[in-house]
Amino acid sequence: MSQIAKRQPPTVDQVVAQQKADAEKQKARIEANVPAAPPKSTAVATPDNRTSVQRYLDEVAPASIVGRMIKFSKDGKSVTPDDGEAVSEETDFIALCDQTLIGRVRFNDEGRPPDRVMGLLYDGFNMPPRDSLGDTDKSKWQLGLDGKPEDPWQHHVYLVLQRGDTDELFTYVTSSPTGRRAIGNLLRHYDRMTRTNPDTFPVVRLKVGGFQHRDERVGWVPTPVFAVVGRVPRESAARPDTSLGADMNEEIGF
Repeated sequence: MSQIAKRQPPTVDQVVAQQKADAEKQKARIEANVPAAPPKSTAVATPDNRTSVQRYLDEVAPASIVGRMIKFSKDGKSVTPDDGEAVSEETDFIALCDQTLIGRVRFNDEGRPPDRVMGLLYDGFNMPPRDSLGDTDKSKWQLGLDGKPEDPWQHHVYLVLQRGDTDELFTYVTSSPTGRRAIGNLLRHYDRMTRTNPDTFPVVRLKVGGFQHRDERVGWVPTPVFAVVGRVPRESAARPDTSLGADMNEEIGF
């Protein structure tokens, strides 16, 4: 009886390389289509040459999202939106910091995929000037949850995480000031770490912090926290070392 060879799943390096290639293609497409001078219209006009299949896939599973998505919920938990489950605060994740995407995202009407101007932070991508994206008339902005006009071009940060025990990939997506600050603090830790351990990534756990809002009616505001509990070699397939002898249990967050 002949044996059927099992198809091997892509490695982490292959997935990350594909993400980098997708980001470079996106960056090239943006540079080719966005005019140098600020547009007079309220939106960036870019030709849409995608097939119907590509448009659908971009809407439900944008290429900038690696693996499953994680977001910080309104009730103060890190959750996977595809099933609504909370992520355990005891789960170890390898933070693939050099694959962090930054940029702005504009959500369109129902049936149209979002417009994204994003690139890899550690690949030299620079945030475009806000005025160059159009939609600068605040009187036409929709009201946000706080009752104030909300910028349609939201500042997003995407952090790629690899689960330590299963190697499953996730993308932590945030557009809130506290979420961006939490990732920013983690990246500062990563930059410091690379000076002494350049071939390692930090290992983190998704904790919850918070602060007392100055408005007593708002009360306690939960915020995401990336607690650094260890480090792991970049090229190693071994499980991350979260022993006390690795890194200090340093909380990276608000």
